[in-house]
Amino acid sequence: MIYKSRYLDVVLIIISFYSVFFIIHKFIDGKIPFWDFHVYYCSAKIFFLGNSPYGLNVLENCLNPNITLTANFSPGTLEILKYLGYLNISNAKILWVFFEVISLFTFFFVLKKVLKFDYEWRNLLILFFSFGATVFTSFISGNISFILYGFISLSIYCLYKRFFNYYYLIIIFVSLFKFYYLSFLIIPFYLQGLKSINKIFLSIFLFVFIQYFFYINNPNLTLDFLDVIQGKYLDNLPVRMQTGTGLYSLIEKMPLVFLGINTFEKSFFSLEINFFIWLITSFIILFSVFYCLNLEKIKKSKKHFLFCISFGILVINFIIPRLVVYDLILTVPILFYLLNQINFTKFQINEFKSKFFFIFLFLVLFDHHFPFLLIITFLTLFIYSEFYKKNIFIY
Repeated sequence: MIYKSRYLDVVLIIISFYSVFFIIHKFIDGKIPFWDFHVYYCSAKIFFLGNSPYGLNVLENCLNPNITLTANFSPGTLEILKYLGYLNISNAKILWVFFEVISLFTFFFVLKKVLKFDYEWRNLLILFFSFGATVFTSFISGNISFILYGFISLSIYCLYKRFFNYYYLIIIFVSLFKFYYLSFLIIPFYLQGLKSINKIFLSIFLFVFIQYFFYINNPNLTLDFLDVIQGKYLDNLPVRMQTGTGLYSLIEKMPLVFLGINTFEKSFFSLEINFFIWLITSFIILFSVFYCLNLEKIKKSKKHFLFCISFGILVINFIIPRLVVYDLILTVPILFYLLNQINFTKFQINEFKSKFFFIFLFLVLFDHHFPFLLIITFLTLFIYSEFYKKNIFIY
């Protein structure tokens, strides 16, 4: 993934130690390891006992006082996770970490098979600790996305082996936990075009049918969940207005930033206008990339599959309304892969110095907006390159 450089080695080691120190320092100050898992466990426990876990202060008798998060996942997720309530929190945490480790090994396996990942120590450290230690932080938080991305990695391997039906089933499953993972249906569309439409719509139909089943089974719980994601509980902002980035988040926040407003208690535009802008922009980027990937030269290339996977994941990151660190687990190796596919001679600049500069930025910039800026940059470069025949990428 990267070349050898003593200067980068030093930077990489410093950033790795700093990231570990930063997390340990947080724990010393009272932060709880696997903090997101604690919320899942307490929500599952309360639901297992027959109560709704939604709302402010509902989990406070179960959670550590230093954790102030609330339950914000769907009734379908609760139905699956409620079996954690059989266990005490220590045993449940051991089981959860075990699932995370399995997901990590699945992640590495797929990287090796699909992206030909080299298990050199530099590559492992850069995978864990670049972009503000994205993968490391995701693991230590205990966020369910870390486990779900193990499944998504496995689904990409299914695509690699041409087992498309398994891919659809896995995506439906992970979407039961986080509905926006349905966006991964974009990838088979990039690979197969119109041939995939029937199965994509069938997958969406099955997802909606399952959610409707959960609603029929417990309508009050579903209504409580909808109240949570709309921020109808006092002092609980809608999820979309919390920290994080992403296209929808920028549409809501950027007009306020230009006006010098630093608090994001409400959007500048109405919900309908925000959604319309997000929808139009998403479709333009989605179909622009689709058009580029289906140009004759790239479609006949041996790298067509990897380009569909890579730019498919970047488009997914682009259109996810609220992009957070946990959604960048697959993005990290993808960005390094695409960096190695850029034809730097087109820019008449030194390849070694250019890659050094980019990798240095990947390591030292911890701002959570930076990966989204890179996603936009790579998508823009690709669309520009293919529309104007600039051959910026090597395929």
